[in-house]
Amino acid sequence: MDVNTIMDWIAKYGAIVFLVITCLEAMNCPGMPAGVVLPAAGIYAATGQMSLWFAIVLTVVGGMIGTTVMYYIGRLGGHPLMHWLKARGPKIKHACERCEEYLHHRSFLKIFIGRILPVVRTLLPLPAGVCEVEPISFLTASALGIVCYNAAFVSAGYFLGHALNFVN
Repeated sequence: MDVNTIMDWIAKYGAIVFLVITCLEAMNCPGMPAGVVLPAAGIYAATGQMSLWFAIVLTVVGGMIGTTVMYYIGRLGGHPLMHWLKARGPKIKHACERCEEYLHHRSFLKIFIGRILPVVRTLLPLPAGVCEVEPISFLTASALGIVCYNAAFVSAGYFLGHALNFVN
């Protein structure tokens, strides 16, 4: 997926595309890279079609919906899913095991930092549910991490959009 595809979808469906794509990205759906989607939201905001703050809010809400879904999938039935996921390949198995180790201490700060790190950020909710991390703590730390991550990337796109004179 590239910026042009995203911009075409926005022209057709509106800014809600950012909420949907960030939700799917948080649920580990292939082809939904945050490194493309989040700056695209900022570029779109730079055109004046929506505010920078609204772009950030849309992407954070989408990320939190996807995170919450993955957390509860892990919490309610994630043990078989984790075994299946680990069997998908050695890299995925290693990443999942590192996330599980990371969560054993259930530190708010660790979860917050994990939600900012590429790759870890999308893998973390499922093992957090499996490891039965307290939901309020996990979702609060996740929200703060998602706000920081998304605000940085959406803002970068916004300022890039201004630098490229996408402003109306």
